[in-house]
Amino acid sequence: MIRFLFLTCILLTGHPDFQPICRKKNEPLQQYFKWEKNKKLIMAHRTTPVSGYSENTLAALQHAYQLSPCATQEIDVRMSKDSVLMLLHDASLERTTTGKGNLNEFTYQELRKLELKDERGRVLKGQRIPKLDELLTFAKHKIVLFLDMKPGTDPKRLMQTLVKHRMVTDVVVICYNVAEAQKLHRQYPSLMIALGFNDAKAIDAITTSGIPYENLVALTPSQVQPAAFYDRIHQMGIMTSWGANNTVDHLPFAEAKAQYQDALLTGADIICTDSLQRVQSLFVTNPQSTSRKN
Repeated sequence: MIRFLFLTCILLTGHPDFQPICRKKNEPLQQYFKWEKNKKLIMAHRTTPVSGYSENTLAALQHAYQLSPCATQEIDVRMSKDSVLMLLHDASLERTTTGKGNLNEFTYQELRKLELKDERGRVLKGQRIPKLDELLTFAKHKIVLFLDMKPGTDPKRLMQTLVKHRMVTDVVVICYNVAEAQKLHRQYPSLMIALGFNDAKAIDAITTSGIPYENLVALTPSQVQPAAFYDRIHQMGIMTSWGANNTVDHLPFAEAKAQYQDALLTGADIICTDSLQRVQSLFVTNPQSTSRKN
C-alpha cells in the first residue's frame, strides 16, 4: 500500500529523480553494474529502432548515443555462412533487409549486396548489414554494449573479435543458458555475462553455477515481478534488467510512463527499451552525472 501511494504521488507531481549514470573512465564493469539502491540505467534495445534508421547499425548506434550518451546499447550478433559476424536481430532477412531467407544461408559478400530497411519498412538506399567490427570500433571508450549472441553464432569467434578490439572487459555478453555462461567464464574470468533470472528455479541454478555474482547482470521477465523477487537478486549484488521492448513500449506514453516508473520503483534497475527517447525523459539531467562519462 505504501508503494502504491508513493507511485500515485509521483504520477500526480511529475517523475522521481532517476539520474542518468554514465560509466566512469576505466571503471570496471563489475563496479559499474554493482547493485546500489536507486541506481538506474537504460538499455537501448537493438540500438533503439526509429524512423529513418535501421536497427543494429552504426548510424542507429550513433543516433542513440546522441539521444542518451549514458545509455548502454544492446546489439544482435549472427554469423554468416562463411563465419563472418554480422548484426541482425531476426534469423530471417525479410523484415529489416531487401533479402529473403535466413542470414546464415548466405556468405558475407552475398549479404553485403542487400540494403537495409528502417522500422517502417522503408528501404535505406546504400545502407548494408554491418559487421560487428564496425560497431565495436565506434563504441570503444564510449558505449557499454550488450552483445546478444544469437543461436548459431560461434562463441569462440565472438570472443576472438573482442580480444582483437581489446574489449573483453568492456562489453556484456548475453548467454541463453548457464552451461554456455560457465564455459565463457572459465575461459574469460573478467567477462561480464547477462543471464535469464526467469524464476526461483533459474536463480537457484545460477547460485550454484560458480560464476561470481559480480560478473552477472540479471535479465528478468517482461512482466513486473513482486518486489521480493528483485530483492533476492539485489541481495546478491546484481542489477536487474527489465524488458519493456515487447510490451510497454507499444503503449501510449501516458500509460507507458506509469508502467516504466512502477517497474523502476518495484525493483527493476535497467530498462531495456525500443523507445529510448521516451524512457530518457524519465531521467533528469544532473551535472554530477556528466562527470561519469568517458
